[in-house]
Amino acid sequence: MPNPYIDNAERWLSLSEIDYLTQFVKSWIPFNAWYMNMYPTLRRDREIIEEIKSNSNLFRDRLLALLNGQDNDSLIFKGHLAKLHKKLESNYLPNADNRVSFTSVTIETNPETVKTLNYRRWTYKVELIRSPQGNNINSLVTNSNQTTQYTFSQRKFDLTGIINHLNSNSNLTDVQCRCLLETYEKINPKKPTNLISSNRRGIEAGDIILIEDTEKLVKGIIEIIYKLRNILFHGELIPTKENKKVYEPAFYMLNTLIQSLK
Repeated sequence: MPNPYIDNAERWLSLSEIDYLTQFVKSWIPFNAWYMNMYPTLRRDREIIEEIKSNSNLFRDRLLALLNGQDNDSLIFKGHLAKLHKKLESNYLPNADNRVSFTSVTIETNPETVKTLNYRRWTYKVELIRSPQGNNINSLVTNSNQTTQYTFSQRKFDLTGIINHLNSNSNLTDVQCRCLLETYEKINPKKPTNLISSNRRGIEAGDIILIEDTEKLVKGIIEIIYKLRNILFHGELIPTKENKKVYEPAFYMLNTLIQSLK
Protein backbone atom coordinates (compact mmCIF):
# COMPACT_ATOMS: atom_id res chain seq x y z
CA MET A 1 0.00 0.00 0.00
CA PRO A 2 1.52 3.33 -1.03
CA ASN A 3 2.51 5.69 1.72
CA PRO A 4 0.82 9.06 0.98
CA TYR A 5 3.16 10.93 3.30
CA ILE A 6 6.27 9.79 1.43
CA ASP A 7 4.65 10.42 -1.97
CA ASN A 8 3.52 13.89 -0.92
CA ALA A 9 6.93 14.70 0.54
CA GLU A 10 8.65 13.80 -2.74
CA ARG A 11 6.23 15.91 -4.76
CA TRP A 12 6.65 18.92 -2.47
CA LEU A 13 10.41 18.43 -2.51
CA SER A 14 10.47 18.60 -6.30
CA LEU A 15 8.36 21.78 -6.18
CA SER A 16 10.73 23.34 -3.65
CA GLU A 17 13.67 23.15 -6.05
CA ILE A 18 14.50 26.46 -7.71
CA ASP A 19 13.96 26.44 -11.48
CA TYR A 20 17.07 28.30 -12.62
CA LEU A 21 15.96 28.26 -16.25
CA THR A 22 12.98 30.39 -15.30
CA GLN A 23 15.08 32.55 -12.98
CA PHE A 24 17.56 33.18 -15.77
CA VAL A 25 14.74 34.24 -18.10
CA LYS A 26 13.31 36.54 -15.42
CA SER A 27 16.71 38.19 -15.07
CA TRP A 28 17.16 38.54 -18.81
CA ILE A 29 13.83 40.37 -19.27
CA PRO A 30 14.86 43.55 -17.35
CA PHE A 31 18.27 43.42 -19.05
CA ASN A 32 16.51 43.21 -22.42
CA ALA A 33 14.23 46.13 -21.51
CA TRP A 34 17.24 48.20 -20.42
CA TYR A 35 19.30 47.66 -23.55
CA MET A 36 16.37 48.23 -25.93
CA ASN A 37 15.86 51.59 -24.22
CA MET A 38 19.59 52.30 -24.08
CA TYR A 39 20.21 51.62 -27.79
CA PRO A 40 17.02 52.65 -29.62
CA THR A 41 18.73 52.96 -33.01
CA LEU A 42 19.91 49.33 -32.94
CA ARG A 43 17.24 46.77 -33.82
CA ARG A 44 18.89 43.38 -33.56
CA ASP A 45 19.91 41.77 -30.26
CA ARG A 46 23.27 40.77 -31.72
CA GLU A 47 24.09 44.37 -32.71
CA ILE A 48 23.22 45.58 -29.22
CA ILE A 49 25.26 42.86 -27.49
CA GLU A 50 28.29 43.78 -29.61
CA GLU A 51 27.86 47.41 -28.54
CA ILE A 52 27.52 46.42 -24.87
CA LYS A 53 30.64 44.24 -25.12
CA SER A 54 32.79 46.92 -26.72
CA ASN A 55 31.96 50.26 -25.10
CA SER A 56 31.42 51.67 -21.62
CA ASN A 57 27.94 51.20 -20.15
CA LEU A 58 26.45 50.32 -16.76
CA PHE A 59 26.36 46.56 -17.41
CA ARG A 60 29.87 46.29 -18.83
CA ASP A 61 31.41 48.62 -16.25
CA ARG A 62 29.89 46.62 -13.39
CA LEU A 63 31.29 43.40 -14.83
CA LEU A 64 34.73 44.96 -15.16
CA ALA A 65 34.60 46.20 -11.56
CA LEU A 66 33.63 42.75 -10.27
CA LEU A 67 36.48 41.08 -12.16
CA ASN A 68 39.02 43.56 -10.79
CA GLY A 69 37.55 43.79 -7.29
CA GLN A 70 38.42 41.96 -4.08
CA ASP A 71 35.35 42.92 -2.04
CA ASN A 72 32.78 40.34 -0.96
CA ASP A 73 30.49 40.94 -3.96
CA SER A 74 33.41 40.48 -6.36
CA LEU A 75 34.58 37.27 -4.72
CA ILE A 76 31.07 35.80 -4.74
CA PHE A 77 30.59 36.77 -8.39
CA LYS A 78 33.90 35.20 -9.41
CA GLY A 79 32.97 32.09 -7.46
CA HIS A 80 29.81 31.75 -9.56
CA LEU A 81 31.92 32.34 -12.67
CA ALA A 82 34.24 29.47 -11.74
CA LYS A 83 31.23 27.23 -11.10
CA LEU A 84 29.75 28.11 -14.49
CA HIS A 85 33.04 27.24 -16.20
CA LYS A 86 33.11 23.82 -14.54
CA LYS A 87 29.45 23.14 -15.35
CA LEU A 88 30.01 24.00 -18.99
CA GLU A 89 33.06 21.73 -19.18
CA SER A 90 31.11 18.77 -17.78
CA ASN A 91 27.93 19.44 -19.79
CA TYR A 92 27.95 19.82 -23.57
CA LEU A 93 25.64 22.72 -24.39
CA PRO A 94 25.43 23.11 -28.18
CA ASN A 95 25.19 26.38 -30.05
CA ALA A 96 25.91 27.64 -33.55
CA ASP A 97 29.67 27.66 -32.85
CA ASN A 98 29.74 24.02 -31.65
CA ARG A 99 29.53 24.42 -27.85
CA VAL A 100 29.46 26.98 -25.05
CA SER A 101 32.78 27.04 -23.24
CA PHE A 102 35.16 29.44 -21.50
CA THR A 103 38.03 27.67 -23.26
CA SER A 104 36.77 28.46 -26.75
CA VAL A 105 34.60 31.53 -27.20
CA THR A 106 34.41 33.94 -30.13
CA ILE A 107 34.54 37.42 -28.63
CA GLU A 108 34.78 39.48 -31.82
CA THR A 109 35.40 39.20 -35.55
CA ASN A 110 39.01 38.29 -36.23
CA PRO A 111 40.74 41.36 -37.77
CA GLU A 112 43.29 39.17 -39.58
CA THR A 113 42.30 38.71 -43.22
CA VAL A 114 45.64 37.81 -44.82
CA LYS A 115 48.28 35.41 -43.55
CA THR A 116 51.48 34.22 -45.23
CA LEU A 117 53.94 31.58 -44.08
CA ASN A 118 57.35 31.02 -45.67
CA TYR A 119 58.80 27.62 -44.84
CA ARG A 120 61.66 25.85 -46.62
CA ARG A 121 61.39 28.32 -49.52
CA TRP A 122 57.73 27.48 -50.09
CA THR A 123 55.03 30.08 -49.53
CA TYR A 124 51.63 29.42 -47.96
CA LYS A 125 49.14 32.26 -48.29
CA VAL A 126 45.50 32.47 -47.21
CA GLU A 127 43.37 35.55 -47.79
CA LEU A 128 39.82 36.39 -46.78
CA ILE A 129 38.19 38.85 -49.20
CA ARG A 130 34.97 40.49 -48.05
CA SER A 131 32.57 42.13 -50.49
CA PRO A 132 28.87 43.07 -50.70
CA GLN A 133 28.40 40.06 -52.96
CA GLY A 134 29.81 37.68 -50.36
CA ASN A 135 33.09 36.42 -48.97
CA ASN A 136 35.88 34.43 -50.57
CA ILE A 137 38.72 32.61 -48.86
CA ASN A 138 41.59 31.94 -51.24
CA SER A 139 44.35 29.50 -50.31
CA LEU A 140 47.56 29.39 -52.35
CA VAL A 141 50.75 27.32 -52.09
CA THR A 142 53.77 28.13 -54.26
CA ASN A 143 57.17 26.44 -54.39
CA SER A 144 60.65 27.99 -54.37
CA ASN A 145 60.26 28.93 -58.07
CA GLN A 146 56.94 30.70 -57.32
CA THR A 147 55.10 28.01 -59.23
CA THR A 148 51.61 27.28 -57.95
CA GLN A 149 51.42 23.88 -56.28
CA TYR A 150 47.94 24.19 -54.79
CA THR A 151 45.04 26.62 -54.95
CA PHE A 152 41.54 26.52 -53.52
CA SER A 153 38.74 29.05 -53.17
CA GLN A 154 35.83 28.86 -50.70
CA ARG A 155 32.80 31.01 -50.01
CA LYS A 156 33.20 30.65 -46.24
CA PHE A 157 35.68 29.46 -43.63
CA ASP A 158 35.40 25.68 -43.62
CA LEU A 159 38.31 23.74 -42.14
CA THR A 160 36.76 20.35 -42.92
CA GLY A 161 36.16 21.46 -46.51
CA ILE A 162 39.76 22.41 -47.19
CA ILE A 163 41.07 19.25 -45.47
CA ASN A 164 38.88 17.10 -47.72
CA HIS A 165 39.99 19.06 -50.78
CA LEU A 166 43.67 18.68 -49.84
CA ASN A 167 43.26 14.95 -49.39
CA SER A 168 41.66 14.45 -52.80
CA ASN A 169 43.09 17.25 -54.96
CA SER A 170 46.69 17.88 -53.98
CA ASN A 171 50.10 16.25 -53.96
CA LEU A 172 51.30 18.16 -50.91
CA THR A 173 53.16 16.28 -48.21
CA ASP A 174 51.82 16.00 -44.67
CA VAL A 175 54.18 18.77 -43.55
CA GLN A 176 53.10 21.04 -46.39
CA CYS A 177 49.42 20.39 -45.65
CA ARG A 178 50.02 21.21 -42.01
CA CYS A 179 51.74 24.50 -42.93
CA LEU A 180 48.78 25.52 -45.06
CA LEU A 181 46.20 24.55 -42.45
CA GLU A 182 48.03 26.41 -39.69
CA THR A 183 48.05 29.50 -41.90
CA TYR A 184 44.39 28.95 -42.81
CA GLU A 185 43.24 28.78 -39.20
CA LYS A 186 44.81 32.16 -38.42
CA ILE A 187 42.26 33.99 -40.61
CA ASN A 188 39.25 32.23 -39.09
CA PRO A 189 36.64 35.06 -38.84
CA LYS A 190 35.37 33.44 -35.64
CA LYS A 191 38.77 32.60 -34.20
CA PRO A 192 38.08 31.43 -30.63
CA THR A 193 39.71 32.76 -27.48
CA ASN A 194 40.53 30.77 -24.35
CA LEU A 195 39.50 32.78 -21.27
CA ILE A 196 41.27 30.37 -18.91
CA SER A 197 44.94 31.17 -18.20
CA SER A 198 47.45 28.64 -19.46
CA ASN A 199 50.27 29.72 -17.15
CA ARG A 200 48.51 30.27 -13.79
CA ARG A 201 49.01 34.02 -14.13
CA GLY A 202 45.91 36.16 -14.26
CA ILE A 203 42.70 36.89 -12.37
CA GLU A 204 41.71 34.46 -9.64
CA ALA A 205 38.07 33.34 -9.77
CA GLY A 206 37.29 30.70 -7.18
CA ASP A 207 39.80 27.94 -7.86
CA ILE A 208 40.47 28.83 -11.50
CA ILE A 209 42.71 31.47 -13.08
CA LEU A 210 41.35 33.68 -15.84
CA ILE A 211 43.50 35.45 -18.42
CA GLU A 212 44.89 38.87 -17.49
CA ASP A 213 43.34 40.65 -20.47
CA THR A 214 40.21 42.12 -18.89
CA GLU A 215 38.99 43.52 -22.23
CA LYS A 216 38.83 40.01 -23.68
CA LEU A 217 37.38 38.67 -20.43
CA VAL A 218 34.52 41.15 -20.37
CA LYS A 219 33.66 40.48 -24.00
CA GLY A 220 33.93 36.73 -23.51
CA ILE A 221 31.75 36.58 -20.39
CA ILE A 222 29.02 38.71 -21.96
CA GLU A 223 29.17 36.50 -25.06
CA ILE A 224 28.79 33.34 -22.97
CA ILE A 225 25.79 34.75 -21.10
CA TYR A 226 24.26 35.73 -24.45
CA LYS A 227 24.87 32.25 -25.88
CA LEU A 228 23.17 30.69 -22.86
CA ARG A 229 20.22 33.01 -23.47
CA ASN A 230 20.05 32.01 -27.14
CA ILE A 231 20.05 28.24 -26.71
CA LEU A 232 17.40 28.61 -24.02
CA PHE A 233 15.15 31.04 -25.89
CA HIS A 234 15.52 29.21 -29.21
CA GLY A 235 14.64 25.84 -27.74
CA GLU A 236 18.05 24.27 -28.43
CA LEU A 237 18.63 23.32 -24.79
CA ILE A 238 17.75 19.78 -23.75
CA PRO A 239 16.26 20.42 -20.28
CA THR A 240 18.03 17.62 -18.43
CA LYS A 241 18.74 17.87 -14.73
CA GLU A 242 22.43 18.46 -15.38
CA ASN A 243 21.84 21.06 -18.10
CA LYS A 244 19.53 22.97 -15.79
CA LYS A 245 22.33 23.17 -13.22
CA VAL A 246 24.43 25.17 -15.68
CA TYR A 247 21.94 28.00 -15.39
CA GLU A 248 22.30 28.28 -11.61
CA PRO A 249 25.62 30.16 -11.63
CA ALA A 250 24.61 31.89 -14.89
CA PHE A 251 21.49 33.23 -13.18
CA TYR A 252 23.42 34.52 -10.15
CA MET A 253 25.96 36.23 -12.41
CA LEU A 254 23.29 37.87 -14.58
CA ASN A 255 21.20 38.84 -11.57
CA THR A 256 24.21 40.52 -9.97
CA LEU A 257 24.99 42.46 -13.13
CA ILE A 258 21.48 43.77 -13.72
CA GLN A 259 21.47 45.34 -10.25
CA SER A 260 23.71 48.02 -11.76
CA LEU A 261 20.93 49.02 -14.16
CA LYS A 262 18.63 50.40 -11.45
